[in-house]
Amino acid sequence: MRSNSNPKYFKSEDEINTYIKDEDDFLDTRILRDVVKEEVIKEKKVVSKVATRGLDEEPIEALERETPNVIGSLFDRIEFLKQRIEETNSALDLRKTINKEITSDIQVDIKEKEEIERRLVDIDDKRNFRMDISMLRKEMRAEKVRFWKDILELRTELRELLEQYQTESKIVGIFKGIEMDGLR
Repeated sequence: MRSNSNPKYFKSEDEINTYIKDEDDFLDTRILRDVVKEEVIKEKKVVSKVATRGLDEEPIEALERETPNVIGSLFDRIEFLKQRIEETNSALDLRKTINKEITSDIQVDIKEKEEIERRLVDIDDKRNFRMDISMLRKEMRAEKVRFWKDILELRTELRELLEQYQTESKIVGIFKGIEMDGLR
């Protein structure tokens, strides 16, 4: 048998007693080990990202425009109606442009988040990105509804203005015909 130079391995009870001179040291270390074992608490930290806040903060409302009455002389009213028709047409074009920009921005955001989500491994992160994508799609649908309501309102106003313009133009045509007949 070989001689054991490591004091952790003892051959007999005598060797233990000769190695440990102070029994209190041994007890302290044992108690310390027990305390350390009891104090070790397993904690799992869950890191989660809060998904994009709900986009329901502002309700979907249609564009509310009141058509002001055009006043003035008959000839002035035709010019005002022409200007209002041009303004309404430009408002329609502007709203279409804004809609295209908003929807394209949202689509780009959705594509970026989908690309990032494909690369993620953590389930919580994937879930959060899917929630973000869902909120962006919801915003896209809300924009489509707002766009439809705004366009409907503007077209209704344009139709009313065109009807007024046609009526006023006919009346002006009648008066011009009377003036020309009276001058002859």
